[in-house]
Amino acid sequence: MNAGDRLRVDLASDPPTDHLRAFDPESSTGVTLSSSAPRGFEQPATLAPVLLYRDRARNVWQVSGDRAIDALNGLLTNDLRGPEPGSVIPCLALTPKGRPLADLQVWKRSIESGPSILDIPGAGEEALREHFGRYLPPRFAKIAALEEAAVMRILGSAASAALAEVLGVESPLPPAGRITEFRFESGIVLVAGRAESEGGGWDLLATHDADLVESALAAAAESAGGRSISHETWETMRIERGTPRYGVDYGLENLPQETGLTERMVSFEKGCYTGQEVVARIHYRGHVNRRLVGLVRAGETPIAIGTELFDGDRRVGGVSSATTSPEFGSIALGMVRREVEPGDRLSTSAGGARTIEVRTLPFTQQ
Repeated sequence: MNAGDRLRVDLASDPPTDHLRAFDPESSTGVTLSSSAPRGFEQPATLAPVLLYRDRARNVWQVSGDRAIDALNGLLTNDLRGPEPGSVIPCLALTPKGRPLADLQVWKRSIESGPSILDIPGAGEEALREHFGRYLPPRFAKIAALEEAAVMRILGSAASAALAEVLGVESPLPPAGRITEFRFESGIVLVAGRAESEGGGWDLLATHDADLVESALAAAAESAGGRSISHETWETMRIERGTPRYGVDYGLENLPQETGLTERMVSFEKGCYTGQEVVARIHYRGHVNRRLVGLVRAGETPIAIGTELFDGDRRVGGVSSATTSPEFGSIALGMVRREVEPGDRLSTSAGGARTIEVRTLPFTQQ
């Protein structure tokens, strides 16, 4: 099939289902990544006209059922009912004690388009399976993993032209938070605009033939003077944006307000959901004792993941993600106690030299 033959999907058609497998709470196909620091950076990534990244840290599930969105709305932190179909909704799944099990993006589709889709972190997949198996009534919603699906990111000044070429369309691509669906070979590609705070561009969710989609996009990126980028490069860009990653920068030991994600992922207007009582109590009547911040070390010595941070003799935090950025130098993300302020300087040992400066996030807006 030529690019020009790939048409926008007919919303009345059904997606292929031969690539689905039954949801099995006892199994896991997640990809759990190590929290080691990025080892290199393909410079100058931010100057390339097109950057393509296949996010193998994310897995894809399909959720079907006439009341699937209502059922999920009672388990996730953001409002799923309010946004109209064709929206991407970021949210968290919490334990009853308000601790994050995973971050999710809900690709909310119309009944005519097909079942809604969840993209989830491989690091949180097993816990999320157990959670949904316990709290998601199967008569309202059924989950199936899309084994051949993949999540990709494309950004850069020429990204829209490259994406339109591969999908064979001339119409404008969707803005941030909105979805347009396209046919590609034997599957469907969902395209959603990314917020500028996340680097702009578009997220792609290929339900089938993901390798073919990636190859076509990579060829289009290369012809436009761009390229595919490695996980290490994407990690550097993520840290520059100050975006925490589940299983690395936060997890079951944290509260949502510590992560800086509540503005995007938590609704304080919706009804009840699992873990809401804890989150609402902190929001309206309390505070958390630590928060995610940026960290900078002058010079070329990188900050090591796992480094403890001290204010004098007192331990006040630790480093969870770190990289060497072409633009910002040796930078990191880490949780510190709430009394630590931007501009404070910390040491990596009790009473040691204060070589690390605390910064507000994101680095890209400094």
